[in-house]
Amino acid sequence: MDKNKILFVGAMQTELVPLIKSLGATQNQKLLGFFPFYKATHNSTEIYIVETFVGETNASIATFEAIQEVDPDLVIKFGCVGGSYAESKKGDVIVPLGFFHRTSWITRTKDGEPTKDSSLWQSVFGELPHQVNSQNLGGLPYFYPANKKLINVSQKILADLNTKAVTCYVGGGNIWAFSQEFLKNMAKVMLPKNITNFVSDMESYSVAHACYILDRPFFGCYVVASNDYTDEPYNPENVSEQSTSLVSYALKLVDEFNQ
Repeated sequence: MDKNKILFVGAMQTELVPLIKSLGATQNQKLLGFFPFYKATHNSTEIYIVETFVGETNASIATFEAIQEVDPDLVIKFGCVGGSYAESKKGDVIVPLGFFHRTSWITRTKDGEPTKDSSLWQSVFGELPHQVNSQNLGGLPYFYPANKKLINVSQKILADLNTKAVTCYVGGGNIWAFSQEFLKNMAKVMLPKNITNFVSDMESYSVAHACYILDRPFFGCYVVASNDYTDEPYNPENVSEQSTSLVSYALKLVDEFNQ
């Protein structure tokens, strides 16, 4: 029986270094002459890692190219995220429930009146008359739910590792928000009713979009670097250490996917 091929996607080298070192991965090319691309083997499973650099545009291009290059059976986003709700804590390991675009907004209230208050902006992704609904997206969804089986498997793995799993949604997009009023409104407009918790990652929605188009399962292994809701300082020097906490979990997820 052939082993599955797994593609890890990460934005920053500092996020990916712990995974690359743990696997002994080697860079064998740059996709499109630009995106560093690594290969390793884990328990006979072929592992590929692509560094997309920061931002949703890079992520969509690099992920699409990497999927076409190696034809993976599962794509996993790996790295740090920002907490976007009050209770979020640095070091939380996040199990994603779904992926949405959090930063494509227009300056209109629900009544269609202009507003100077950005916290009242409405997302263009949705089913309200002024929003970009699924038909305007060519029939593509504007929200991507996470695979329920992978959610359950991840929660079990983290429990076995004595690591608390925090479930929430993951919002993608290049604009980074710290205003509590704006973050609350994002949750109100974009998340299922009575759900307030999400984390922010610039690239995840774009990666999910590429995976949907190419019909590949997508998941994410995330750790909270800082809480944006409380304006907690973000220290880029801590990223590698924080990402290290994800390595054992991510590789066990690979093993479970192969069962």
